[in-house]
Amino acid sequence: MENQSFINPRPFLLQPSSYQVWVQALARSLYQAGYGSIQFFIPLIFVNQLGFSATVVGISMGSGALAGVLGHLLGGYLADSPKYGRKRTLLFSAGLSIPGAIVLALIPNLSMLYVTNLMMGLSAGCYWTAADAAVIDVTPQEQRSKAFAVLILADSLGIGLGILGGETYLSQGLQPQLLFLISGLILLIFLMLIQFAIADTEQNAPEHSDTLQGFVLALKDRSLQFFMLIHVLVVTYIALISSTLPLYFTNFVSTSISQSSLVSVANLFTWCYIGIGAVLQLPLVQILTALSKVQVLMISMFLWSGGFFLVWATHLIPSIPIIGMIAAFIVLSIATVMYKPFVPAIIAELAPESLRGVYLAIGYQCWSIGYFVGPILGGWAMDQSPTIAHSLWIVTAVSTLFGLLMLRIFKQHQGKHPARSAATQAAMN
Repeated sequence: MENQSFINPRPFLLQPSSYQVWVQALARSLYQAGYGSIQFFIPLIFVNQLGFSATVVGISMGSGALAGVLGHLLGGYLADSPKYGRKRTLLFSAGLSIPGAIVLALIPNLSMLYVTNLMMGLSAGCYWTAADAAVIDVTPQEQRSKAFAVLILADSLGIGLGILGGETYLSQGLQPQLLFLISGLILLIFLMLIQFAIADTEQNAPEHSDTLQGFVLALKDRSLQFFMLIHVLVVTYIALISSTLPLYFTNFVSTSISQSSLVSVANLFTWCYIGIGAVLQLPLVQILTALSKVQVLMISMFLWSGGFFLVWATHLIPSIPIIGMIAAFIVLSIATVMYKPFVPAIIAELAPESLRGVYLAIGYQCWSIGYFVGPILGGWAMDQSPTIAHSLWIVTAVSTLFGLLMLRIFKQHQGKHPARSAATQAAMN
């Protein structure tokens, strides 16, 4: 009886010390309701409502992703700097995103579309790097996958509510671009939450550590290099799903569903991709913790392949496209929720304690690169013939073979260099 509490301790996420994890989860839901819904509705509103070219809109979103490269580097430097830290970096992120949303709502022209995407890219880079570093600071290693599963659940709920709200707004026939103003107000609430509820965490960095030197050491880390190749590939998949797949289903597949195909596809995306993911997120992570993180990513890669194959096959059944669309969204949703929680946990294992922000900043460059490639590639394909638009998805499905190969190489390299992070830590001291 004396050892019962040791054998079956209270779960970390129910302990008082996990308060900051739950606050970060609430912050993520707000950020995704604002930022995520903006990214979702930019292609649909600017292409289908305002008459912009899908290629032009894709390039503008890709430019924002390039700004995210700088944002991640800046976020990693600021988050690991004793002078700034996690909280101030998060406040800086919010300060960039709010005016971007307002400008997009009030001046919806091409120039402002580029300006907004650049500001949003910087904001996202700073946000994700600092927020994930703050969570890693307060979470034991064995609980990180579960903690990030809660945070990704908050992501799904936030973006789901944002898209549902946007869909409801658009269905009323109101001025579409003012939807971005509502997103800006949500981001303002996000900023207030950061200011009043989020505490700055300790970085535990040695006094003589050099953050810039840390970037050099991290870039030489072969394990991190291999993992970045895998991560870029999967982030490109996620970017294609959020920025291109709704447009593809709207313009090339869903014409037989209803006259309001934009709203119909938004419904399917919300319930079958985001909703299913939210329901399965915690149970799946609980089940998958019995496997190694690399094994989980391999299973996820197989699901990406199957999901994109279903997307391609949907146009072959024009009489009942909704069945193929639902199936594709569900499979891709499961692939996403299996993948996301284990990425920051892997990066945290690769990183020395004093360089968590730096490693996350470099690892999260993959989000910038993937969101640069995905919208541009997808936007270009949507402006071409139906044959090319359909072929995009089968080519994407085949590309998962490269991902599986890189995961195998990454696993082998990790087995040969189990003490690599300790060596990197020693180099900093």
